Amino acid sequence: MLDLDLSGLTVVVGASTGYHAVTATAAALANANRVIALTRISARHPNPATAADATLAFSKYAKVSARVEVTNRIDSRKWQDVDLLTNCPQVAPISRSLIELLPSRAVVSLMAEPWELWPGAVDFDACDEAGIKVAAPNLSHPAIGLLPEFARLCCALLGDAGVDQRAARFALVCDTPCAPFLEHMLREGGARVSVFSHPLLLSDDAWDVIVVAMRPSDKPPMDINCLGRIARNSRHALLVQFSGGIDRSAASYFGLGVWPPKRPARGQLGLPLDVLGAAPVIRRLTGGLKAAEAAYRNAELGEDSVGFLVKAGPETVGRKRA
Repeated sequence: MLDLDLSGLTVVVGASTGYHAVTATAAALANANRVIALTRISARHPNPATAADATLAFSKYAKVSARVEVTNRIDSRKWQDVDLLTNCPQVAPISRSLIELLPSRAVVSLMAEPWELWPGAVDFDACDEAGIKVAAPNLSHPAIGLLPEFARLCCALLGDAGVDQRAARFALVCDTPCAPFLEHMLREGGARVSVFSHPLLLSDDAWDVIVVAMRPSDKPPMDINCLGRIARNSRHALLVQFSGGIDRSAASYFGLGVWPPKRPARGQLGLPLDVLGAAPVIRRLTGGLKAAEAAYRNAELGEDSVGFLVKAGPETVGRKRA
């Protein structure tokens, strides 16, 4: 559907486990000349050998392992050979010092829309100054179609929390393009829903469930002041953290329940997309690569294109459709 064609290009991705391990293979199957899959040792990636094995297993199965290299570092001079660099946990943050190693022809693929990014994930100013394009997939494009999938994922999260949507009073606190899809999902389940774009706008009603679906931020938008107001009016409400931050210490202080019980990792959803199976994950990965390919080849990117260019601007959400 996406007709991904990376012929002749050198692509840098992250070595990973689960469905994300297919990224390197997808690039190689699209005829990339060379795919470098980086490993990283961190709290989130404690076993690089497992990620390396999973990544190589996919490439061997697809008979493209000759063009996939798994490594834990790239020599500073070798970055000049890179055409596409994907924004992945094994590389992030994509800082000025890294951008300065790339050739001006290189394209950074966000592999997500800008509103999904943690602040500081990519130095957009440095990319602008170096003349390096930054591409993002269009999650609304029919070949990617992730916004309805996010609603399905939120529904699964509510199910895990034991929430019965029928006749329940829901407050949806959401400042992302997911809002109409989440609202529709809740109404389909029988919930009575009110939507607010920020916790400060949340009305003083008695809510049964408050779904938090905010953009990543340095400080939790659902802070002690907002939680204090909620506790006064909806002490028995359940806070469901789909995306964005909740001050869990303050929630505990006020006796408010929060789901999931374990705080999601920085910038992660309350449930991983993998829960919905391989298809949504693979559409996201190939969509991110396709957006970067289109930018690299100077393809026309219109309103309905699979991706768009991202320029530095307020909250790094400036979108330039060339």
